[in-house]
Amino acid sequence: MPRGEICAFKIYGQDAPFEAVVLNRTSGEGVLRASSPVDCESQKEYTFIIQAYDCGAGPSGADWKKSHK
Repeated sequence: MPRGEICAFKIYGQDAPFEAVVLNRTSGEGVLRASSPVDCESQKEYTFIIQAYDCGAGPSGADWKKSHK
């Protein structure tokens, strides 16, 4: 795999009902989408951090390199 490819995103914080999906590993382009229904009347905003990982063993593996939060 070429160096610096983005293989995954991980979302931290507030049990945000979202998922981040990698669309293009080389450019790091991704999409954020709701993973469950979102009711904007009951909760108007969410606070969370998205972390990017380049290719390696996985978010729980020692080989993955994290971006800065």
